[in-house]
Amino acid sequence: MSADIFIIEPQWIVQAPHLRCTLKRALALQATQNVWSGTEHINNAVAMVYGDQLPDSGRWELTRSQLCTLKIAIEWRRAKRAASDKKTAPDVLEHWTQIEDEVIAAYRAVSNEAGLYWI
Repeated sequence: MSADIFIIEPQWIVQAPHLRCTLKRALALQATQNVWSGTEHINNAVAMVYGDQLPDSGRWELTRSQLCTLKIAIEWRRAKRAASDKKTAPDVLEHWTQIEDEVIAAYRAVSNEAGLYWI
């Protein structure tokens, strides 16, 4: 496995669909809310939503760029957290938060290891 790949292993079936939904929302609103500042992240998001990088089960093999794309989308969604999220079953919301935190921590770890300041 390349050192440029980071492994995340989701523990719950609701985690991958949640992140794909987060990416889809960010893509849908990109034109008006400018979630990402560059086309690299938009391309990453499209690939993760419609490709096989975020399967419902099994491990995810993500690049630092993909982790960054996810981190930005997660932080954007947290800032815009919809009222419907607050009506979500507490255990599901806990699983969503768990994978969000894991992605953000992975991005920070990869960036720190590379000697980069993370955003």
